[in-house]
Amino acid sequence: MMKKLPLITVTLLAIMLTMELPKPTYGLTKQSAPYATYTIGPNGRYVQTQTAYEPAGYLDLDLTLNQPEDMILVDDNLYIADTGNRRVLRFNEAGVGEILIDNLQQPTGIHVNEAGELYIADKGARVVYQYSQDMTLIKTYGRPSEPFFGENSPYVPMKVATGPRGIVYIAGEGSTAGLMQLNYAGEFLSFFGTNVTTFSWLQALSNFFGISRASNIPTSPINVALDQKGSVFTVSPTPSQQVKKFNIASSVILSMSSRTQPVSVHINDFDNIYTISSAGIIGEYDSYGNLIFEFGGLDSGNRIAGLYVNPVDIVTDAKNDLLVLDKGTGKIQILQRSEFAQLVHEGLINFKDGVYSLEQWETIIRMNSMFALANASLARGYYRLESYQEALNYYAIAFDRGGFSEAFWQLRYAWLEANLGIVFIFLIVGLILYQVWRRAQKRILATAFVSRIVQTSHYQRAESDLQLMKHILVHPLDTYQDIKHLKKSSVTIATIIYLLVLIVSVFEVYATGFIFSTVDLNNFHLGVFSVTLLGGIGLFILANYLVATITNGEGWLKDIYIATAHALVPYLILTPILTIVSNALTYNEIVVYQIIDIVRYAWSAILIVLMIKEIHNYTIGQLIKNIFLTIFTLLMIVLVGFLLYVLTAQVFNFIEGIIREVILRG
Repeated sequence: MMKKLPLITVTLLAIMLTMELPKPTYGLTKQSAPYATYTIGPNGRYVQTQTAYEPAGYLDLDLTLNQPEDMILVDDNLYIADTGNRRVLRFNEAGVGEILIDNLQQPTGIHVNEAGELYIADKGARVVYQYSQDMTLIKTYGRPSEPFFGENSPYVPMKVATGPRGIVYIAGEGSTAGLMQLNYAGEFLSFFGTNVTTFSWLQALSNFFGISRASNIPTSPINVALDQKGSVFTVSPTPSQQVKKFNIASSVILSMSSRTQPVSVHINDFDNIYTISSAGIIGEYDSYGNLIFEFGGLDSGNRIAGLYVNPVDIVTDAKNDLLVLDKGTGKIQILQRSEFAQLVHEGLINFKDGVYSLEQWETIIRMNSMFALANASLARGYYRLESYQEALNYYAIAFDRGGFSEAFWQLRYAWLEANLGIVFIFLIVGLILYQVWRRAQKRILATAFVSRIVQTSHYQRAESDLQLMKHILVHPLDTYQDIKHLKKSSVTIATIIYLLVLIVSVFEVYATGFIFSTVDLNNFHLGVFSVTLLGGIGLFILANYLVATITNGEGWLKDIYIATAHALVPYLILTPILTIVSNALTYNEIVVYQIIDIVRYAWSAILIVLMIKEIHNYTIGQLIKNIFLTIFTLLMIVLVGFLLYVLTAQVFNFIEGIIREVILRG
């Protein structure tokens, strides 16, 4: 006889039977993402965020693709360059396909303009075909015959796109001058979007001495796309700024750098920019080029949804889901937008429409406080609402220095407008107090108590040292002669100056205004910084002394130690001033910051050069020789120290390995 089921078991069974099971979506098999999604966080660091797109299976097509290389989605119709089968296909939203153009040689790029005309870049035939809506051949764009195209310029079309007024942009293999720009009639207009080349220091040095080296050749764009406003985007295999946006004058107005090499770019209907790389990494950027999401990867042979074998193109559909064309598998993967990504997109759309929905971005911040785009969007929203203090705080979190500068300028202007009178009063009172002090100074010094202090040897020594530090700023040569021959100053004073240099340098690191700060305090190590700064100064003094001993230098190690310290007085004085001033400046006054920054280093450098000449009693030729040898010796000391460190580490690792082996065998 069966036992009665407990009441709780019966209840659970009843609940399970009455639950509505999730309905399957036709053609889609949603799976959890096999990748992590990243965004840009504070200080430009990559941080993990919520999944933006989930793998949702493969597009169900009734025709088989063979090594496809390009696609475009127009009015729910998907056009595909089926390169391996030498044809161009069109599929409707149900996945039913038709062959539009057959018997091509090697179609690698396709485009459909606003009139529904189809353009095909046939790499094998080295032409671009233009077809009407009913697939009647309108025109064939062959090699341009215009003289300024160049006899040696290659014409191997790979990708094609059209812009306003029927302008045709062709990305060609080996087209180092940029995109080929043709008018509607097929006449060559110019090259467009040339990648700029830069010279390495070795090339510049070779050119200076007239040594012939291979010239830098610009990199050819490998893909092209246009947004709704007609702006041209190119993809190039360059070390940085692989994706560029150009205006009609062929000037770069936006660029994006990726950690992996993009092969395709797509712009959706609200100007978000999508790239996919040869490593299977998908990047999504806003219209300002700020990275929103980055995710994806390559499939190692397990056919995992969300990973790819050889991805070549990416587009978005009407629901802003992603379609990824994989040449390696001949399939199209679908990535479904998550609720988190939808929330971010709605915030971007509202912002472009002039709707500053702060609550929406605050919701995103609650979900991920490290999301730099959300912080920057809140900052822009508060700025538009003239809540500059709140904008300033969010700009700082997002590490948006430009926005921070604009908000700070508004706050500074409002503060000066409200307190300018008080500032002038303080200045006048300060001047009056200074004049009173100057007149009362003699009487104060004449008092018995102060007079006894002034007459002490310690006070007079300190005053002499201070006068020497002031004297070096205007009479450096005399000061060095006093240090060398009259033995003014001391090792103690020089050591104090070095410690003060360290203190003001640390003060600069921690107290420089946000706009001009270049140090990541999260990765800043005070001990390493201190050893590097003081050690560098010490190595310079040692290297200079060693070189001087073999180049007839007259200075002793003590003289160099003391004189070098006094040469750093401009740096010691100007660094605190620069640090304080940096908290009151915006980008509009950056020239003030740069001038003070250059002066403190240049002034000290000039004093060091004069120090070497006077302390060692060198001629100009001997001075130049000593400087170069000092730099060389300094580098050799660093190199030897590094080698000793590496060898010592290897010895310790070897001994540690032996000890572990003995322990394991024992």
